Amino acid sequence: MKTLIIYSSQTGNTKLVCEKAFEFLKDEKNIVPIEEIETINLDEYDNIIIGTWIDKATADAKAKKFINSLVDKKLYFIGTLAASLSSDHAKKCFNNLSKLCSKKNNFIDGVLARGKVSDDLKEKFTKFPLNIIHKFVPNIKEIIDEAQSHPNDSDFSLIEDFINKNF
Repeated sequence: MKTLIIYSSQTGNTKLVCEKAFEFLKDEKNIVPIEEIETINLDEYDNIIIGTWIDKATADAKAKKFINSLVDKKLYFIGTLAASLSSDHAKKCFNNLSKLCSKKNNFIDGVLARGKVSDDLKEKFTKFPLNIIHKFVPNIKEIIDEAQSHPNDSDFSLIEDFINKNF
């Protein structure tokens, strides 16, 4: 069994959790940033794990384009977002990613982990009303503050459980 982890990471959160997933995988494996996907022969892999940061409740643009290019692949995802994993937003993100991965492929499973918000986005939040940048969430500042310590051991544990369950 040969597994590829391909990840898109803007702030390093997704890269970090995908590197943890890579450590937990026991079989033959490879990990590459999405910018290097053209160097990989996807047909050599039995499983593809796509790492993505959440943008507008789904995969970021690079990951989304890559997922949409795939056909008949056995797919999994690892997504990172700032919101609580028990939030309605996280559930919506999981469902959206699951649908995206299922379109033309054999989607198996996915997992979400928390990640801190980029400094650029935090900066924007101080300059403009929140509902201009992000759909208004009454407790957005609390979510951002809470997410600053992520990804952490609890997120890595979720990743380890995901790998152990599926591989």
